[in-house]
Amino acid sequence: MTISRRLDRAAQAARHLRTLLGCLLSLIGSAALAAADSWTEASNAVQPLLDAGGLKPAWPGGCSGVVVNRLTGDVTIKVVGTGLWRSPDQGKTWRRVDGATVSGRDETGWATSVDQNAPDRIASFSLDGTAAWTVDGTNWTRFTDLGRNWDFGSVDWGARVPKTIIAAKHETTPPGEVYLTTDGGTTWRKLAIELGEIRGRVGMVGALGTATLIYSKGEGILRSTDSGVTWARVAVGNPQTRIPVLFRGRHYLGTSTGLLVSRDQGASWQEQGAAVGIWQGPFFGRDEAEMAVVGKEGVFLTRDAGASWTRVAELKSKEKGFLFTANWFGCYAWDPVHHILYASAMGNPVYRLDL
Repeated sequence: MTISRRLDRAAQAARHLRTLLGCLLSLIGSAALAAADSWTEASNAVQPLLDAGGLKPAWPGGCSGVVVNRLTGDVTIKVVGTGLWRSPDQGKTWRRVDGATVSGRDETGWATSVDQNAPDRIASFSLDGTAAWTVDGTNWTRFTDLGRNWDFGSVDWGARVPKTIIAAKHETTPPGEVYLTTDGGTTWRKLAIELGEIRGRVGMVGALGTATLIYSKGEGILRSTDSGVTWARVAVGNPQTRIPVLFRGRHYLGTSTGLLVSRDQGASWQEQGAAVGIWQGPFFGRDEAEMAVVGKEGVFLTRDAGASWTRVAELKSKEKGFLFTANWFGCYAWDPVHHILYASAMGNPVYRLDL
């Protein structure tokens, strides 16, 4: 056989292989997206516990807020008006864990968040209720109330005992007021910056250190190293994620085109990986290479630090309450241990999707 014929056969075999791989990927993608219609209720076992304790959810009922311990798969949800409840067995059993410090509801998917490095540490910013946080998963500290309270907030999880927290207040005049605490939520100071009307628009706040803050309102990323007295622009990109995520010494933000990563407490930001639209996340798995993100086009997973992304689900469709849109009302979390997605939105139960 001549060399040219061998090359032709090799090329033909390569084309067949690419065709087979394409078909396989298409089938995998179709199966994964078909599962998007298989969301099932995960929080139905909570209601008997509420009844037994004489607890009645506040308006509009249901659950709003969900986070997962990435190391154990334990899922924690906010039941509107009746605090935070945790399940170690993917929704079979539940117990209240906030020591009766939390009430209200989460209007956004960033109101309740978990420290990705030490996922026992949780902060829950509430609307029309009380907010609180824990640095050890057991002892909870209630934030001082400021009127109708919060849309979302960011904790300096890099500190052993965090004291610096920055948060965006709900429906203020002028809109988009931002507050800072440096004593763990006992006292708050209104900053001179404002995010403007942020529902459906860009607006981000972040606590990256004792006195280091970032924020954005569609004009790039601005940074302060003096607790919000002065600010300087450090990046032109506009985050869509409302708070940064800290994991293994790096801070992450999501944009309409992918990840932004900082290794120097926000002084500089670099793009990482392939293009993907991100509204929530990243949620980490076993390491920094394994992530899930949620955006307008659905839920995406990567196991190569974002070099490639696989779309595994559509967003949860509306049931009876508020929308599950990832840019405001919808709250999402990923369990990398048991391969489950969770979703909640005001007026709805918490749903799960087995991947």
